[in-house]
Amino acid sequence: MRPLSVGANLTANTATTLYTVPTGYYAKCVLLHASNNGSSNKHISFTWYDTSASASIPITFEYTLTSKSTFTEIDVNQYIVMEEGDYLTATSETGSTISVIATFEIEGSQRI
Repeated sequence: MRPLSVGANLTANTATTLYTVPTGYYAKCVLLHASNNGSSNKHISFTWYDTSASASIPITFEYTLTSKSTFTEIDVNQYIVMEEGDYLTATSETGSTISVIATFEIEGSQRI
């Protein structure tokens, strides 16, 4: 297992890809954290794209972050397993200044 953390200062109202699982690997998303750095309430959405099912799965949809607050959607007590080609995006509301951190545990593929 190789840990990897990624961070992004989101471009408002634009889906930002946080991580794409490389070919030959799978990843456990073990942390999703967001921080509203602005002076007004703004919402954030996290979405997992499951390549094997060709489906976008909302993890959180338009969760309102109050001004100068943080939000942790996934932590040490839960996780999402993502397969090669899957990716995670974050989208913040127009006019927002939100930053996000995601941490993954990456492993080689386990194929049957």
